[in-house]
Amino acid sequence: MTVARFIELSKASRSRGINESGQAEARFFIKNTIMTATLNKFYVTKEGLEKIQAEYEKLRDFKHQKTMDGTPNLLHSEEANPEYLAFQEDMSLLDARLAEYENILQNAELIVRPLRSKQNVVDLGARVTVEVAGQSDEFEIVGTLEANPSVGRISNESPVGRALLGRKVGDAIEISSPTTTVYRIKKIRYVAD
Repeated sequence: MTVARFIELSKASRSRGINESGQAEARFFIKNTIMTATLNKFYVTKEGLEKIQAEYEKLRDFKHQKTMDGTPNLLHSEEANPEYLAFQEDMSLLDARLAEYENILQNAELIVRPLRSKQNVVDLGARVTVEVAGQSDEFEIVGTLEANPSVGRISNESPVGRALLGRKVGDAIEISSPTTTVYRIKKIRYVAD
């Protein structure tokens, strides 16, 4: 969930216009946050770390603005004020998201280009050209936070990413899912920092 989506859900819940899918997304977000917090290291590029820091700052500013606007009263006549309950829910979601970003920032490890003598082996940050079923394809090996297979950025924890790590040009790896696919490494390169 992006910061923008979180803010959108927060505003919708405050006006009590949040729908069931938004509530489900928020519950999934909290569950995912708790699961993510147990990870040790987050491998990120310099650009990825800057993006996470910017999102963290934006969310922190949003929380500050939201609390500066004032807290609704707890009671409305003799019943709990729905606006207060929505505010509390928003604050819980904000705190969970901020905790997730803090955990990521505390445990982030930058992906750096390896020494020249080790650039013949696939590692994090490598752009690997492979041949699959007679066609050429290129992947960049990144951490899970920056993975986006649709643009060729695969996670070091994905089946293909994990199998490519430590391999050299000419190596062939077999990935078995419903069908077996053979990836032959044609080229390994690292982009300058």
